Amino acid sequence: MLKGGVIMDVVDAGQARIAEDAGATAVMALERVPSDIRRDGGVARMSDPEMIEAIQAAVTIPVMAKARIGHFAEAQI
Repeated sequence: MLKGGVIMDVVDAGQARIAEDAGATAVMALERVPSDIRRDGGVARMSDPEMIEAIQAAVTIPVMAKARIGHFAEAQI
């Protein structure tokens, strides 16, 4: 299904719709894109579940999200 396609990093539903319209085969829901995280010297944490649900509702292509557990509270979600 995803062979030969592009998976785009997105931070909101609007970007996800643009990615789908442009032909992306899936999107990766992120709080912040990796280049911004590196620039700011931060760490990548788990994306907000409500943001992920909003992106899922906005598109018909698969939505992926990273689960980087940094605290026991995140592991409980």
